[in-house]
Amino acid sequence: MLEYGILIEVMGRYIHTNACTYTEAYGPEHTYTFTGPCVKTGKPYSVTIPSHELWDLNQGKPIMCLKSLDAGDREFANTGISPEGWNLIFPNLHISEQEKLQGKA
Repeated sequence: MLEYGILIEVMGRYIHTNACTYTEAYGPEHTYTFTGPCVKTGKPYSVTIPSHELWDLNQGKPIMCLKSLDAGDREFANTGISPEGWNLIFPNLHISEQEKLQGKA
């Protein structure tokens, strides 16, 4: 786990870069919506993260702590690649197939 923490500290998460902006909403649930350009397509993409999950992520937990997000949204939060960008990079492997391989579906 230490190596993972060091890697994230060096690389950072896409949602924490200057490429993304965020808005905060307080109701009905406290959430943060991060918006930035996909690093592959350049198109704007947004993910909404519940505050308690963002807290866990910021405390050093792995990206999988974002349980309310699907694989595509987690990928964007982590690397800046949107589901559309993912499909351009890996045209024969869709996010839903990746989730099956990871035992998520």
